[in-house]
Amino acid sequence: MLLQSLYGLKQASRVWNETIDKHLKSMGFEPADADPCVYTRGEGEDECIVCLYVDDMLIASRQKAAIASVKAGIAEKFRIKDLGRARFILGIEIDYDMERRTSGISQNAYTESIIKKFGQENAKPCLTPLEPGVQLTKADEPQTDEVKAKMKSKPYRSLVGSLMYLACGTRPDISVAVAKLSRFLENPGEKHWDAGIKVVRYLLKTKDVGIVYDGLLGTQLEAYSDADWAGNRDDRRSVSGMLLMLCGAPVVWRSTFQKTVALSSTEAEYMALSDCVKECVWMRRLLEDIGAEQVGATVIYEDNQGAMALAKNVGYQARTKHIDIRYHFIREKVVSNEVELEYVDTKNQLADFMTKGISSKTLRYLMMRSNVGHKFETSN
Repeated sequence: MLLQSLYGLKQASRVWNETIDKHLKSMGFEPADADPCVYTRGEGEDECIVCLYVDDMLIASRQKAAIASVKAGIAEKFRIKDLGRARFILGIEIDYDMERRTSGISQNAYTESIIKKFGQENAKPCLTPLEPGVQLTKADEPQTDEVKAKMKSKPYRSLVGSLMYLACGTRPDISVAVAKLSRFLENPGEKHWDAGIKVVRYLLKTKDVGIVYDGLLGTQLEAYSDADWAGNRDDRRSVSGMLLMLCGAPVVWRSTFQKTVALSSTEAEYMALSDCVKECVWMRRLLEDIGAEQVGATVIYEDNQGAMALAKNVGYQARTKHIDIRYHFIREKVVSNEVELEYVDTKNQLADFMTKGISSKTLRYLMMRSNVGHKFETSN
């Protein structure tokens, strides 16, 4: 008879989550509506936040005594290892500059492990992860048994997976390259492999790049939305890109292929904008849950006047009547004053590097403006 869950069983993680959830609630914590793995207790100066990832925890509060109290409460039931101030979690390094009131996250050690894993320590660095105009298509997939056999010896999935963890953690600048590489996991060709290695070579001189948050800029959320129309030559699907910014730097970013083919650049931008609005609505809920309720609407910066007009005009438009009704979710959120659209010229569209390959000069500029750069280099 099995009386308790054993480590490694498929039920174990759920049982553990139910156990720690019950204990945190007994300590007065409540899970956030927007994210059940974020717990809060108290308000204002006494507020304490616990972020849970399986059995790793981050505890945040303005009061050191509150943090000590939470640690003691958890230690009453579980054996814990107190690592002090958060410096490293889930492969992400955390740095602080208390004088400047900035904090930064990066994955320097993990990046170095990728470079070493794929034998690029002595390679020539690349200036960009994806050059402008480069196309990766199904036409580049292996066509002969000889090439297919050769490609089987290449750890392509491992390469893309390694880069994806980095892109999701602290490196939005490689997100679009990783999104394009991910399309060929089933049957990668030599060109796809070379493109992946090029991303690794880009990391050679940017391994200490991370994201820097400026506490002086406050917690008012803003976002950038962009799209690259019909950029995929195989099926002409467009790429959506978004950045959600807090304290002057990205907290959410996405680079994804749209699910349907857009018939115009306006439609592509509108579909991208819809996804961005959904993320903003969720982030506003999460910020409210942790005591950072937003004042007024969240500004979303868009560089397509047609998409903005479509979002604000509830009248009938023959040229856009085919657009799926789900994308008109944007209009509802504009009317309810949850989001507000503002025009930004393309050169200052920070989400541009999330949709396509761009020049190294433009990439560096947009990264600098987004506070994505070498440790504690900011645009301020």
